[in-house]
Parts: sequence; C-alpha cells; structure tokens
Amino acid sequence: MDDILHGLNKAQREVVTSEASVLQVLAPPGSGKTKTLTSRVAYLIAFKHLKPWNIVTCTFTKKAANEMKERIRSFIGEELSKQIKLGTFHSIAGQYLRKYGQHIGLAKDFGVADTSDSKAIIKRIIKKHDLTSEAPKASGRISANKCKGIESAQFAQTAKNVDQQEFAVIFSEYEAELKASNLLDYDDLLLRCCFLMRTHPQCVSNVEAVLIDEFQDTNTVQYDLMSLFAQQRNMITIVGDPDQSIYGFRHAEIKNLKLMKDQWRDTLTINLEENYRSSGAILHAAQTVIEQDESRPPKKLQATHNYGLRPVLRKLPSAAAEAAWLVAEIKRMCALSGGVLQHSDFAILLRSAALSRVIEAALGRDGMPYRMVGGLKFFERVEVKLVVDYLRVINQPNHGEAVERIINLPPRRIGDATVKSLREEASKRDMSFWDLICGIAQGKTRSTTKLNAPAEKGLASFVNVILSGRRKLEVAEDEQISLVGLINLVAKKIDLQTYLKNKYENEYEAKWSNVEELMAQAADASDPERLKALMEEDTLPAVDDLDQRSTGNEDALSIFLANIALTATAETKTEEGTEPVPQVTISTIHSAKGLEWPVVFLPACYEGSIPHSRSDDNDEERRLLYVGMTRAQAMLYLSCPIKDTQKQETTMSSFLTQPGVQLYFEEHGPSMSLATAKGLATTLRREQPNLSGFNEGKQGLDRDEDNYWPLNGEEAPEERAKWDYGKAANPVAAFGASRPASWVPASAVTTQQQQGFSTASAMMSAGLGTVKDDFNAAYDDLLEKDRLKAIDKKRLEATKNSDTDVPKGRKRQIEGQGSISTFFAKRRPPSMKAESSGEHFTMPLATHTSRSDPLRDISNLDRRQLSDPLPSKPALAGLHKPRIAPLRRAPSSHAALPNKGYMFLSSSPQKPEDEENDPEPISEEPDPEDEVAQPQFKPASTFHTTSLQTLQQQPAARGRRYGVKPSINGWANRARK
Repeated sequence: MDDILHGLNKAQREVVTSEASVLQVLAPPGSGKTKTLTSRVAYLIAFKHLKPWNIVTCTFTKKAANEMKERIRSFIGEELSKQIKLGTFHSIAGQYLRKYGQHIGLAKDFGVADTSDSKAIIKRIIKKHDLTSEAPKASGRISANKCKGIESAQFAQTAKNVDQQEFAVIFSEYEAELKASNLLDYDDLLLRCCFLMRTHPQCVSNVEAVLIDEFQDTNTVQYDLMSLFAQQRNMITIVGDPDQSIYGFRHAEIKNLKLMKDQWRDTLTINLEENYRSSGAILHAAQTVIEQDESRPPKKLQATHNYGLRPVLRKLPSAAAEAAWLVAEIKRMCALSGGVLQHSDFAILLRSAALSRVIEAALGRDGMPYRMVGGLKFFERVEVKLVVDYLRVINQPNHGEAVERIINLPPRRIGDATVKSLREEASKRDMSFWDLICGIAQGKTRSTTKLNAPAEKGLASFVNVILSGRRKLEVAEDEQISLVGLINLVAKKIDLQTYLKNKYENEYEAKWSNVEELMAQAADASDPERLKALMEEDTLPAVDDLDQRSTGNEDALSIFLANIALTATAETKTEEGTEPVPQVTISTIHSAKGLEWPVVFLPACYEGSIPHSRSDDNDEERRLLYVGMTRAQAMLYLSCPIKDTQKQETTMSSFLTQPGVQLYFEEHGPSMSLATAKGLATTLRREQPNLSGFNEGKQGLDRDEDNYWPLNGEEAPEERAKWDYGKAANPVAAFGASRPASWVPASAVTTQQQQGFSTASAMMSAGLGTVKDDFNAAYDDLLEKDRLKAIDKKRLEATKNSDTDVPKGRKRQIEGQGSISTFFAKRRPPSMKAESSGEHFTMPLATHTSRSDPLRDISNLDRRQLSDPLPSKPALAGLHKPRIAPLRRAPSSHAALPNKGYMFLSSSPQKPEDEENDPEPISEEPDPEDEVAQPQFKPASTFHTTSLQTLQQQPAARGRRYGVKPSINGWANRARK
C-alpha cells in the first residue's frame, strides 16, 4: 500500500482507495491524472483482488497506453501487468473482433482499411456516378454518422433532399465495397464491437472493472462501448476534464460526463485541484481565460510551484516579425538561462498547421534545429507504404484497394485504363479484383478486357510475387514465421532497390534506410519471445458458452499489420551511443494535448485564428487556448501580429481582450538575471546555474532585452530603416537622433544605393521629432567645422578677384550639363554674393568616419551657397552625396505652418492635379525685390519636387533656385505684407 500511495496528495489517495463503484475524477492539466489512474489499477489488483485479465483500461493514444503499462509494471510486476487489457479503444475492440467476430459474421482474416483506402473508395464512387460531392467532406460525413451509431441503411431511410440522397448512395456503396474487400474502417471496429457485445454479452461477462482515460474526448460509440464492457459489474472509473474537451471535430461529446451521472445515479465525483506542472503565474492567466465560460462547472486549481515569471502577451507588426521575434526570444532565453534551457525545452503550438510556414522559414534562416509533430508519419512514407501494401495483399489478396495501388508498382506496363477496365469486369462478374487477375495470369479465366503482351506479362509478374509470399506463410505449426524473410522476398522479387534508385536518385539512401527500419520492426515482431508476447496480448480470457478463434503462426502477419494500422505515430531509432540533437518542437495544439514543455509559444492569437474562422463552437476554441497555455511549465508567450500572413489587418483574440485578462500578462519578454534563471531551475527541478555560465551567455548576445520591437506593434526602427533607407547612405536620417543598432557607415553603401535616398519618405516616417532635429541628426556626420571654414575662406578669396563666382583656372561648366555634383559647383549669381563670411552655409561632401562630430546648428541660417569645389576622384570614395535641395527657414510670421518652417524636397516631382485651384498666380520671373531668389511655397503642405534627372537635363537660369518650382509664389510676398 505504501508503494502505491507514495507521492500522492489527499485527493489522489481518495481516488485510488475509493469504494465507489462508479467514480468520476475531474483532473485539470498537470494534476497527476495518469499517476492516479495507474495507482487505481494497481490498488484494485493488490487489495481488491481483481484479476488483471478482467480489467479493461482504455486510452486514446498508443503512447499513453505504453506509459500506463510501464507505471503499472512498476507496481505489480511484469507477469501481472501484461495480462491487463490496456490499450486504445480501437486496439481493444480489434482484439474482441478477432476472437469473437465469427459470431457476427466477420471473416477471420478481415483487414483494417486505413485513411487512404477509405478516400480511394469514396473518390471512385463519386466518379462512377458523376456526383457533385467532394470526397473529403463525404468521408467526414460517413465518420460522423458512424460515431453516432448510424449505419448506411438507417441513413438511407431518413434521406429526404437531393443532397442527403446523393450522400446515401455514397454511404451505402462505400459499405458494400468494404464488405466485398473484407475490410473494416476505424469506425467499424468500434461499431462492430458494440454490436458483438450487445448480441453476445457473454463475451464480456468476465470484466470486473473498466477504467477510461481522457473521458471528455469520448464520442457516442465509445461511451456505449464503455457501458457494454461494464454491463456485468458496473464498476467504472473515468478520468477527464471538461475544460480540455477540444476534439469536437472528431465528434467528441462533452455531455458524456453528465450522461454518465444520469445513467449511474450513485456516481461519486472527486476533483484533483493541485497542479504539478505550471508556475502560479501561468495558472492564474490560464484560469482567467477558461473562467470566461460561465456554463462550465467551477473548479479550483492550486499551483504547487512558486509564482514565477508572468506570461507574455506581445504585439508584433506582422507574421514575419512575429516569427523573427520568436526565434530571437528562444536564442535570448537559451543564452540568459545559464544553461538551464536548451532548444528541446521550447515548443511552438499552433491553432492551424498552415501557420508553420513563416515560422519554419525563420528557424531555418537562423540555423535553429526543429522538429514537426504530426508531420508525415513513418508508415505513410511512399517506400514504407509500398512494402506494407505488398504484405497486406499477401496476407489478404481480396484487399482490393491495396491490390490496385501496387499492381503497377514498380512499373509493369499495366496502365490506369487497363486497371479500370479489369475492376469493372470483376464487378460485373461479381468476383474480387484479385480473383480475376489471378485467373487471367494462370490461364484459368478469359478476360473481356483487351490486354497487350506487356500487360499480360506484367500481370503474371505481379501474381507471382503475391503467390510466392503466400507460400512462404504456409509453414508447419512447429516452425516460426519470418516476417523479415517475407519482406526480403518481396524486395528481391520487385527489385525494390533499383526502383528506388531510379525514381528517387537524390533520396535513395534515406528511403532505403526507412525500408531497413521496417525490417528491424518486423524482426522485433517475429522474434519468438516477442511474437509470443504479442499473441498473449491478443488473447482474451475464456468465457462459458462462447467459442474463441485459435491463434496460429499464420496470424503473426495479421497481428503485425493490425498494429501498423492502429499505430498513431512511429518513432525512429537513434544510433547507439548518440544523443538526440536538441530541437525546437512545432506542433498543433490538438497534437500537443497531454504533453508539456518548459517554455511554450502560442503565436497568431487573433480573431480568425483562435477562435478559428471555421469553428462553430467558441467555447471549444476557448478550451483549446486553455489547453495550449497549460502545456507550459515555467514560461509562456502569446503573441498577436498586427497583420497576418496574408497582409490583412488582425484583431487580437476576444479571449485575451476581456476585462482584466491582460493584467495577468507582460507586454514584452522578461528581463533575465541570475536570480531569475535560478527560479526557472527551481520550477523545472534542474541544477542551479552559476554566475560564470550566466555571464558567458550574456556576452554572446547582441541585445539582452526584448526591446527590438516596439510594444505597440509598430515596426522596429531598424526594420523601418531597411524598408525606407536600405538604399540610403545614412539610415539615421529616418529616425532623428536615435541610431539603430544596425547602423552602417556610408562607405559600405554603393553609389547606386546612395542615389535611392529620399527625404520625403524620411519626413513621413513614424516616430519623427521636429524637422529641424531630424535634419541636424541626419547630417551630424556631414557638417565638419574645420572643412567648412577652409572652403569658405577659399571661396571668399576667389570672389574678391573676379566678377563671377568661378574660381580662377577652372573651366566654366556648360549650362544645363553635368551631374548633380557639378550642379552643386555652379556659379553663384551676383545677387547671391555674401556680405560677410558669417552668412555662408555650404553642404560639402563628407565621409562617415566619425559618429561623434559636433553638430552644427543651421536653424538661424537663411542662405546656402553650394558652389564648393569638388574633391578629386580618389577623395570621393565612401562619400555621401545628398540629394536634398536647399532648405529655407520660414519667416517668423509663418512659424505656425507645418514642419516648423522647413520643407523637404523629395526626388520625385509631382504635378498638381488641378492647377486651376492653385491659390497663387503662376510666374516665371523672380521677385525683383528679393536680393536672393527665395524658394516659393504653396500654402498648406503641397510638396513640389525635382528629380536628379531633371537637374541634369534642364538648363540653368540665373535668378532661379533648382529644386523648387518657381511658379509657386506666395511666401515671399506674404512675408513683405
């Protein structure tokens, strides 16, 4: 007793030792339900003296069944534990049908149709009758009806409208096809088992106790199955949680909990309230979300860990930004945890698998290893499925779908048209497809289908492979069947290696290794001891008045194939002596149920994703979010991109915008200190990190805080720089005085990139200060005092010796020609001669060699003279060539105008849409009263610009300022008034 009850809390002990016949255990996430249920099984055997073979325990996954077996084995030992009927609903139902199926007319060698078999049959029926139905929807409707216990004949009687009548045709013919091929689909296993136990209840007369895990996920047929198993003694224990009912799309019925109480009035309900998985902060947030459903029964959830780090609810500008942030947070947490966390501790849980694309791309770009849960399963891989299909046909030649799939693989010159014609001929003759082609190949049947010589040879070759395999199964009773030998025979007969090399040249090694893995599994299954154990597991206790089928050596292949058909996932083996590579896990929330990770990310928390746009049950969607949140042990991140993968605006999930919910979340990732890392280690029961490891990880990071992306969901400054100023010489110009961490010197930017500079886009960037501040900050590297003074002095000396502003010895440029550089070196009109050196302002070319140059204030300058002599070609390397036209300060009377009197001129000229609405007259002449031709402005904020091409092609004219359209008057005149 001490061993069984060791480590259990008060509520768990009450469950294990309860004397109640019918017991409901409501177990929230992380409350230790598996440990409690297995302890209950051990208690019933050890202290209630129930026989292990009289206890039926049902789960929903093979993984959960294996875990329970291991725990029970540790309590009661190997011999007793292996006699318990423990497995998934489907596997246990299959065992009863193999032993007692003959009593309901089920053939001994029935097969199990997998999903591909079912879809192929439905597609063929739709095509045959030229129906409008879609195969996936029809398949779902068939399953939905079977899960409710409705078979084809019942549905046909109630079909009224055209759609229902069309579906009734598909449903009935689908059932007929399965029967002709001696197949049962997954739903049939449960339906036929229920029918067996109703008509022959003595087959379960030995059952003393029934235990069900994850009861909230049961459908109508599974509930009936539980009731039928327990019909003799009515001793039932179920463990479930209505808050985790998330499989409505699989026809799970949450109301089964209430139905159970109605059926057994003396049902005792015990709540497990202590949570052993998540920190207090995570539980508080999750509880706040789930309690929005007022119809749920109230339950307490008590954390056993400390409060820990608050969950994060992060806003990001886009799905791509969300993925980049997510990867950055994984790197930051791994580095700052002092070795407590590694990649395998992180899980990214998605509402829909389609959301993984952008996240996978971000992980791939960063070189971060990851694995997909629920991806292509081992037994669904082409090369594995090919071999398994050959084994299925050898075991059961009437498996028509498998025969059709492999009859021309590898190619045997038997075309699709020939296969179709032979199938139709078999149907007309009321014989199986195999019987027809076997008779043709052996010369016993004359076919009405015209076959050419290559096709006849191909048929004979295929039939030979199958018959050779069947002969290998016919061994003496005292001999042991070799499944590996059978696979080798098939591989040799069809020359599998050559086929894979020719068709999958670049993937051959991987595909052949999968075939070898299948052989390894077959070798394990055909090992004498293992085969004996498999047959013992398939054995049911003898009951009075009902015969069982005997199991022989020939059934080893049937058992092996049945296990393959019912296997949810298959784990590949790692090489001996090697550790698995730590990998980030990507999974859907549905696939993650029952699992846990130290750190969990739930991206795409917006309307249409969760709750999903195609969901009819918002309460189930809320429960799904709750399940995802409670997978986390120490850290939880939720995020919402402002735009989804389709660039559409999003709205944060309504589950997270309810009053008071966001009080339980932080807006950004947590700051990490050594004390925080130690707290993580305590929650996860791991070794405490030390200061040296923490500091070492911190040194390898570009940033140790989650401060790259703004909290309001806007683009990060660095990202705006890439978008607006990826072609600019100095991206600082876009963001005022704050330099992004990714600032690069102009010397690293090509001339072509520099020519893409656009001040208009800089002015319109979000987050700017005043235009004056922006301009000063943008050119803090360009204004060099010493250079300015030298050039000013040189220019003054040149103007004193000449009536023009062209330095002596310099050849005058032809008007209207040259580059932007020569434009800036053109002559100054006489009217622009400066009266004092203090009025000069020049914008020379400058190198970005210093980020600490003193800033020159140009706020009180009214003029610029842009006639600096150009440096020589070698000196141009790495120089910034600004394309900004001269800036003018507005008169004081217009200080209230936008942009504080400054006007930026972009490189894209714009023509007014309606010149008649121009409030100012058009004039081509400069203002005679103005000593210097002032730039003219339109009222409000209409911007007229000039391009580089215009500057290079238009002739220059005295008295006009380039970069400003002279036809816009107004400011100068108004200033004089």
